[in-house]
Amino acid sequence: MATVAKTDTTNTQSAALINIVDRNMIVWWGLLLTSVLLAVFVTPWGCLFWIVALAVDDVLLYGFGKSILFDSQLRMRRNYQWIHNMYDNTTGSGRDLGFNLVVDGKLSQHAKYEHMVHELGLERGMVICDVGCGYGDWLNYCRDEIGCKAVGINITPEQSRYARQEYGLEVHVTNWKKILTDSELQQALYGRFDAVTFMDTVEHYVSMEDRLNIDVQDKIYSDMCFMASQLINKDSRSKRMFISCLHQTRKPRTCKFYFHAYFMDKFYSGHYPFVDEGPLKLCKPWFEVLNVADKTEDYRLTGVRDRKHFQAVDIQLTPKKIGYAICLSFLDPFVLHRLLYYGQDSWMSFYGANAYSEEYDADYRRSVSYVALYWITLRLKSNPLGKDGEA
Repeated sequence: MATVAKTDTTNTQSAALINIVDRNMIVWWGLLLTSVLLAVFVTPWGCLFWIVALAVDDVLLYGFGKSILFDSQLRMRRNYQWIHNMYDNTTGSGRDLGFNLVVDGKLSQHAKYEHMVHELGLERGMVICDVGCGYGDWLNYCRDEIGCKAVGINITPEQSRYARQEYGLEVHVTNWKKILTDSELQQALYGRFDAVTFMDTVEHYVSMEDRLNIDVQDKIYSDMCFMASQLINKDSRSKRMFISCLHQTRKPRTCKFYFHAYFMDKFYSGHYPFVDEGPLKLCKPWFEVLNVADKTEDYRLTGVRDRKHFQAVDIQLTPKKIGYAICLSFLDPFVLHRLLYYGQDSWMSFYGANAYSEEYDADYRRSVSYVALYWITLRLKSNPLGKDGEA
């Protein structure tokens, strides 16, 4: 465990540095510097170079699935850094970065966690891993209420630091994709867990660049499921995986949909799988599907009733937050997009008509929504396939 702790500390320090200085920031500085040089030595119009560069990159991204300038995974990490600094009470106070169930007309985080415990068959003494663990609220519940050993994997240093300092959790600061090639992480994690959860993070695993490439998408989801199969202890009584993932429906699109999709990508970065694709389809070589539950209305109503929730968050500006946004504009080319995102109310638009209705009506929502939130419970097969789909 000393080796693991040392590795975690090193990972946290290096990840924190990368979260300030990364490839996107360097490219952004290059665009700004070039704009200044062009304006001074060539033409005053050169000050607009950065705008033209961003526009060209957007055309390539949305037209051809290619981004020359920026890495979408880094953009997603910067998003969580933004949330950490701009949102009030991001964690604690009965809130996490997912959503809560609606029970008797009220939001209940406890009911959500109880449901997950039941689906996973968790018992005292079991070991659980949450991939994309956020601030660790779910893991803290598993440890303190159920008596499980809880371990997190998280790409965001700020969230990981909170989970460690406030909850005392073991959190590995890394992109889960690195585990597939890192022997040290494999030694620390493989075969260790009774259950694995992916809570509202799967939507970020496929980048916008790959939204038109179904082969790349399938590989990413297959890698995810294979990794989960390796994390699980084959002798466990549970051997289950739980996925909460927002999917796209096949509802016909409008210009308004694509307008909001643009701002959603700039803020959250990613590509939602369609309801008949994604992990539900790609996990079958390793897992059997036990249950699929539609929790779209619970997700939507969490945004409607909790204005500190990220879907329809009402940001209360303070001098500190304004200063942070100004400082971040020098690190992140998409600060303006984030601010415009709030003005457009882009997230809630994907629920279709009457997005702010207080009524819980799952049938109606299925008929109008562009998205569907699925809770998927799976169990590791007795003889799961290997990495390349071979027995």
